[in-house]
Amino acid sequence: MNSRAGVNLAEVREAPRFDESEQEFLFPAGLLGFGACRHYSLQPFKPGDGTDSPFFMLHAVDQDLTFPLIHPASLALDYRYPITPDLLTGLGATSAQDLVPLLIVTVRERLEDITVNLKGPLIINPKKGLGLQMVIEQYELHHRLLTRVEPSV
Repeated sequence: MNSRAGVNLAEVREAPRFDESEQEFLFPAGLLGFGACRHYSLQPFKPGDGTDSPFFMLHAVDQDLTFPLIHPASLALDYRYPITPDLLTGLGATSAQDLVPLLIVTVRERLEDITVNLKGPLIINPKKGLGLQMVIEQYELHHRLLTRVEPSV
C-alpha cells in the first residue's frame, strides 16, 4: 500500500480468480441510485462460444437489475482506491488483500461507446459476502473501455 496525504491506497495489480459458481453479496447501503436493492449475486460472464471473459455479472436478487462489471487490472490501468479503517470494518476485512474492486460497465449500442465507471467502483469482500460502492473524485465517470488505434501509415 502506498500512502498519499495520510490515506492508504490499495494498488490494483491483477484480476481476482473467482470460482465458476455464483456468489451472494450484501450491499448494506445499496448502490448509488439503487439504495433499496441490497442483495446481489455475482458470477463470471460466460460467452456463448465458451471463451474466457474478463467480465462479471452482478444480478439483483429481488429485482430485474443487472450490472456488467470488470476488474480494473483487465484494463491495464494504474488504478488505486482509498483504504480506511471504516472501509475495512464495514466489509469485515482485516487488510486490503481481502478486498476486490470491480468497475461498472455501461454497455452501448456501438462498441466504441462502451464506458467504464472509474469514479464509483464496487468494493467487495468475497470471503464475507459484503460489498459497497465508493466514490473516488479524481477518476472519470465515463472512461472508454476500448481505445481507438489509428492505423500506421
